[in-house]
Amino acid sequence: MTDTPARNELEPKFTRQATRLGIPPLGQYLSEAWRYRTFAVYWSKADIKARNFETFLGRAWHVLNPLLFGLIYFVFVGIIGGGGLGSTERLAFIVGNLYVWGYLSGTISTGSGSIQGGAGGITAQSAIPRVILPFASTLTSTELFLRSLLAYVPLHLVSSRGLHIEMLWFPYLLVVTGFFGFGLAMLFAVANVYVRDISRLLPHGLRLWLYLSPAIWVYTTVLSDSTLDTLARMNPLFSGMAAWTIAFGGNLDPNGPGIVSLLVTFTIWALAIGIAGFLIFVSREDDFAIRN
Repeated sequence: MTDTPARNELEPKFTRQATRLGIPPLGQYLSEAWRYRTFAVYWSKADIKARNFETFLGRAWHVLNPLLFGLIYFVFVGIIGGGGLGSTERLAFIVGNLYVWGYLSGTISTGSGSIQGGAGGITAQSAIPRVILPFASTLTSTELFLRSLLAYVPLHLVSSRGLHIEMLWFPYLLVVTGFFGFGLAMLFAVANVYVRDISRLLPHGLRLWLYLSPAIWVYTTVLSDSTLDTLARMNPLFSGMAAWTIAFGGNLDPNGPGIVSLLVTFTIWALAIGIAGFLIFVSREDDFAIRN
């Protein structure tokens, strides 16, 4: 009998040998990150419990918070716009989009602070691939978003938004939106390590981005060829939020963009930001322990 296999099991399975740009062998890095997928799942569950989302009041507040903001924006948009989608339908439109926005902004906010927080000191004492932490935050936001959709269903039915073939795109939209937020979370996580004020400025930047995106206003209002409307459509979230609006309530303008073209554009944005965020993140990972 030989003890070689036992020794091999004790040997480190991940040795970071970065290139000149700081990027490790990606195949090896991703393989090691995949080994920690269970850690990411359980860390996400622990995060949910830590936020009191496993209590009645915690779950209720998670659902009611976007609903209350939806009511505020519903009144605000109604006063400013003087109409639009109609009473209950407009309310369902705003609330549904705010749940989507909560999913995206939650992914970005919690993921961007995951490295600075260091997962309670775990990352400082282990060789765990740090990308697991923003990934776990993405899992948390995804689960909370799926729970909130259950609360949205009654409002959808009351508003008579109906069932649409575009709803079949929900799973794809969920994945692409999560990947988009995951990429931004990695980018802001790196920025937050070097500039700690990022965490304080981020909520304000996200709120401004909400106002510039077709979440509380309808995407059909910026479909003309004017310079301002063209700039509005260049917003990376225009295609994403417009696609979610159509998935919830159907195509609002037969002459406007269809959900497939919007999804293609949003997918390109998500891939570009996700890949760039990942490469920048792993290239700076050696600095995290030093600067934290």
